[in-house]
Amino acid sequence: MNVTIESPWAESIFRRLPEGIPVSLQAVLATIVLGTIYSVVTKDRPVAGIPIASLDGKTPRKSWLWHGRELVRLGDDKYSGGPYQVLTGTGPKIILPNRFADEIKNNPQMFMHLAFKKDFFIEYPGFDGHRIGLENDWLIQTTVRTKLTQSLNLITGDLVDETTASLQDVYGGVDDWETRSLREDVIEVVARLSSRVFLGLPLCRNRRWLEITKSYTVDSFTISFIMRAAPWFMRPLAYWLNPMSARLRKAVRDARNLIDPEVKRRLDIVDKAKAAGEKPPKMADTIGWMYDVANGANIDYVAGQLSLSMAAIHTTTETTCAIIMDLCDHPEVVPQLREEVIRVIGEGGWAKTSLYKLKLMDSFIKEGQRVRPMGTTSMNRLVTEETTLSDGTVLPKGVRIMVATNFMDPELYPEPEKFDAARFLKMREREGEEHSWQLVTTTPAHMFFGHGQHACPGRFFAANEVKILLCHLLLKYDFRWAPGEKPVPMQMFETVASTHQDTKVQMRRRVPEIDLDTIEVK
Repeated sequence: MNVTIESPWAESIFRRLPEGIPVSLQAVLATIVLGTIYSVVTKDRPVAGIPIASLDGKTPRKSWLWHGRELVRLGDDKYSGGPYQVLTGTGPKIILPNRFADEIKNNPQMFMHLAFKKDFFIEYPGFDGHRIGLENDWLIQTTVRTKLTQSLNLITGDLVDETTASLQDVYGGVDDWETRSLREDVIEVVARLSSRVFLGLPLCRNRRWLEITKSYTVDSFTISFIMRAAPWFMRPLAYWLNPMSARLRKAVRDARNLIDPEVKRRLDIVDKAKAAGEKPPKMADTIGWMYDVANGANIDYVAGQLSLSMAAIHTTTETTCAIIMDLCDHPEVVPQLREEVIRVIGEGGWAKTSLYKLKLMDSFIKEGQRVRPMGTTSMNRLVTEETTLSDGTVLPKGVRIMVATNFMDPELYPEPEKFDAARFLKMREREGEEHSWQLVTTTPAHMFFGHGQHACPGRFFAANEVKILLCHLLLKYDFRWAPGEKPVPMQMFETVASTHQDTKVQMRRRVPEIDLDTIEVK
């Protein structure tokens, strides 16, 4: 039996509490009751007949939470290419071998957004950005797929302009080697770039909004990880007693104070134009795009902005951090990448076609995703109808599944442990495979952006954003590890890796061969 706890349940419980109890204590008590009801009624049980993976000396749950990558490697070897289960903090999930990726990629009875609803605790206040994308993903998916992606040519100039401004503001004049916090710098730049496209000037440079976009992304993911790791009966306390939860809720309130007046101002302009029989002005950012997609429906624009910012900032920040670390690890590639930027952008200007022609850069980024992947599972789905796979495995209705990645298969990638910046460039040169190994292409062999009908719809925007930023970083700065210091290991939770906040790199300004700031945007 599946029960979804909606907000009316919480309201009903609040009304039944005695008067005079402080609001903060009411919230704790009500959430404990909700958590208890939810956990008792919706208790997940492993699927019969499918083995449960665990590491020696560790429970299945702890094996997954803290040693997820090791557990997936063990599962792939131990169960001879068959499905197995892992016990996550929010219940069992089935991991399918990579060979099933194409089989399920477009299955109409499997949904990505439903698979994450339990993982991000959307019944708790503050998770507004997650809620709008996970309860019904049509607004965000359609806005990105049919509006943002189709506008890539139009937003190139904004990305170039904001890259120039943000790098100057963040790095300033680093004329000699200077040790910098990698993640702190990158998330600031990425927040600026994403906000420029999503909200436009001047709100995209509002200091409070930028702090919200950065802290909301980090806090919401961190709190969800903490709550997943906590026993179910401790989750209400893990949420309500965590200072990050209060910061999360304040971020939502402040975001509404910033964005709601802007939305009202714009919608008033549209309504007045329609009343006068005139054509409403075009709004070329995500507020306008969401308005068009909603087609008159009442939507939460603020939650939509938070959802878009989370998706854009989280993955793009990690991708850019990995790129800079790869530049430090493989300085021999830097001159080749710079030569390509000088030749392609110098001759063709800033254009979508020019970004496509940066083929070595495209390969370099994709190889970094392969060697230093964010996750070793992908294609999260919830099965809405009982499904039988080609090997006879029965997936019951309501089960959550994932697919193991295949980044280190020596049959696909000769010398898989070796970083080869031109690996995918060479693969694209094979007859008939020009479009098979681009950065934005998804295959079972490379599922950084997922695969199939639920592959990341924002990957085309993210690819262009990262390439524009990398062009500027390459020509304007040198990067290296601090002499004598080893890189800080990545932070791990389940199978997800993220750049450690203590990771530092050294950088200095250089004289660019061409002036990227004055090159024509086409």
